[in-house]
Parts: sequence; C-alpha cells; structure tokens
Amino acid sequence: MAHFFVNITHAGNDLDRATVGLVLAKNALTEGHEVTLFLSLDGVHLARSDNYLHGMQEPTFPPLLELRDFLVQNGAKFWICAGCYKKRGLEEAHFIPEATMAGAAQAIQTMASGVVPVYY
Repeated sequence: MAHFFVNITHAGNDLDRATVGLVLAKNALTEGHEVTLFLSLDGVHLARSDNYLHGMQEPTFPPLLELRDFLVQNGAKFWICAGCYKKRGLEEAHFIPEATMAGAAQAIQTMASGVVPVYY
C-alpha cells in the first residue's frame, strides 16, 4: 500500500479546499493506505481541540469535524507546521493530543522517502 502525504493549507478560510483534502485522506485511509496530514498555513486550525471546527461544513460533504475525527480514530498521523501555528498565535496546548509538531525538515525527509504527495 502507498503512503499519502496530504498537505492542507486551508481550514475555515477555504472550506472547499480543507474539505476535499480531508475527504481524500479519508478515502486513502479507508482503502488501507497510510496517511500523514501535514497541516500548514491556515490548515493548522484543522487540528485545534476547541470549538473552531464546529458547524463548518461544505454543502454535500460531511462536516470538517466529522472528517477530522474519523482520521484521528483510524490512525492518520497529524503533523502541525511549527512556524505556522506560532504565527497564528496558537500554542501546542490548542491542538488535539494526536497532533505532532513538525518542521520543514521532517516534511522534506518524508517526501524524499517516496510518499505520494497531495496538496490542498
């Protein structure tokens, strides 16, 4: 099976891109592939543990919170861009416990290992 590296750069600022990125990740995971989500720029908000995602839903798609929780419960890895969350005034305590802080070096190392990169 393949390893999908899904870089999502949007959340509430572009529900369409955030939703499609999470849907792709969900489908890859459901088909038995390994999934790592690298949440950068505004995408870091997708891993927040507060009420940020509540009520966010693109028409004809499941809510963002439902998609995110499915991925968490089924073993997707969540990497948060360290510089991106700090720029947005967030701290590690603002994120779900399953999230790991990651930098560019870790992302590049993973992409160099032959994963399937996808960007939203």
